Amino acid sequence: MTNPVSVDALFALARDRQEKGADAAAVSLYRQLLCHLPSAFAVWVNLGFLHQRQGRGRAAEQAFRRALTVDPGQTAVMGCLAQLCQARGDGAAAVDWLTDALEADPQSAEMTNNLGNALVAAGRPDAALAAFRRTVVLAPDRSEPLSNLAALLIDLDRPRDALQPAARALRLTPGDARAANNLGAALVEEDRLEEAIAAFHQALHHDPAFADAGTNLSAALMDRGDCQDAEVLCRRLVALRPDHADAYNNLGNALRSLGRLAEADKTFRRALRLSPQDADVHYNASSVFLKSGNFADGWDEFEWRKRTLRSAFRNFPLPGPEWDGQALSGRTLLLYAEQGLGDVLQFIRFVPLAVERAQGPVVLQVYPSLQRLLGQVPGVSVVVSTDDPLPAFDCHLPLMSLPAVLGCAPTAVAVPYLTADTGLVEGWRRRLAPLPGRKVGLCWAGAPRPEQRGAHRMDQRRSLPLAALAGLLGVPGLSWVSLQKGDPAAQLRAVPGAGAIFDAMDDVGDFADTAALASVLDLVVSVDTSVAHLGAALGRPVWLLDRCDGCWRWLAGRDDSPWYPTMRIYHQTAWGDWDPVLRRLAADLALFAAQTA
Repeated sequence: MTNPVSVDALFALARDRQEKGADAAAVSLYRQLLCHLPSAFAVWVNLGFLHQRQGRGRAAEQAFRRALTVDPGQTAVMGCLAQLCQARGDGAAAVDWLTDALEADPQSAEMTNNLGNALVAAGRPDAALAAFRRTVVLAPDRSEPLSNLAALLIDLDRPRDALQPAARALRLTPGDARAANNLGAALVEEDRLEEAIAAFHQALHHDPAFADAGTNLSAALMDRGDCQDAEVLCRRLVALRPDHADAYNNLGNALRSLGRLAEADKTFRRALRLSPQDADVHYNASSVFLKSGNFADGWDEFEWRKRTLRSAFRNFPLPGPEWDGQALSGRTLLLYAEQGLGDVLQFIRFVPLAVERAQGPVVLQVYPSLQRLLGQVPGVSVVVSTDDPLPAFDCHLPLMSLPAVLGCAPTAVAVPYLTADTGLVEGWRRRLAPLPGRKVGLCWAGAPRPEQRGAHRMDQRRSLPLAALAGLLGVPGLSWVSLQKGDPAAQLRAVPGAGAIFDAMDDVGDFADTAALASVLDLVVSVDTSVAHLGAALGRPVWLLDRCDGCWRWLAGRDDSPWYPTMRIYHQTAWGDWDPVLRRLAADLALFAAQTA
């Protein structure tokens, strides 16, 4: 075996077996060579590749390490070791190997790019950004590091920064489906929906089985209101990839938006079986369960909102444990606001039950505009604003977790559960006394929240321009009173006939003032925003205009609500089409005006 000709022949034979996939024979031949040439670098490397292909990670690592003892400067072998470490979940070791490789060859674009990927996996995004940017400098004509940079920036919620590298990657490789998908994802987050849809179509044109591009496209189609097209696409995706939980998740979302809740329920349950720890799937499923009236499952799944970044949950770090509903024996409980103003007004009803259960001081933290109104909640020791420092407490819970912890239904609390200040009420009664007929409050728009893409899209679906309601203003026997705050209130000066609406909202400083004004009205007509919750919590008649893909809290198939017995719901039946809703509303308003106040 010491004959060079024999060694070369045996090595060539081993390589031949390796290339033909005869792994066992190749391993045997390489081991024969190593018995006589234990320092043969190429043999150790090839043996390492064979073990790696066979899924024998530890054996592959030992072979590559032996190769490095022969030639310590081989950066490619260090890269192989990094890959093995990453495969077994040891991100820190992968980073160390790639760092060593770059010390040996600082100009290696491949190793710098791999280091970026390893740093992402290790949870070090800032260092990964630096690595990808360095790779782009080292290899300006390669699209992969640009795509990696764009994808990371999107994950870090920096879509504007991602646009340039994503577009540049696509220019370098126009047929790169991943680059097109990254560009689409960045455009979506920048609310450039039509351009995003075109980019996702481009990605799928180049790779029809690219599931991530498909799910992104289906979500963008739903944002545009094309829920039926999104359903068709998602069904094609799940046929191609029956194990793809994201495709089932989006299919569930499409079916929910189309009002097919039984199908959505089954679809989300399938997604949960495929990905039982996916917080987004759990949270989306909760909306179907709750809208179907399945509160037992719904509240459990709703708790997953705390673990999804797409949730509007105010996830700030708090000391101490979450309250589990047990008696606290004098220790202090913090209950705090989350999500929107309407959510607080809806779930504040459960606070007296929590006070009774906790058997200790309760601190309530709410948004500044609610602080004065909610200072009346029975049993609460102190009500503080989210702008104020928190007093000491022992445990805490967000308000919207109270039904899950207390195990109670919406009907567990009598309505009304809020009351307005009597002095403020009398003041508004005097001001509105000259208005003839029945007095109807009107709120036509929610908060647009352009900084939150999902919330902004939802507001575009729930809000109406005042001009769309102009036909209601002429219903005889009614006096209209504005309950609208924010930028949409300016429409009062632009819509013909809107001058007849009584508007004193400049004198309304917070929800205590709004509550007093609403208390002297005969009816509140509102889109799905905080004013509707406030009026109904006060026990006033509220007629709610609900978008086609209505919120989970308004139950399917019902025009009433277990949350608010004085509420009537007018459901939109086609996406974006308010005309039938407004015709029914006008007819009912005429009947309402004819009734004796």
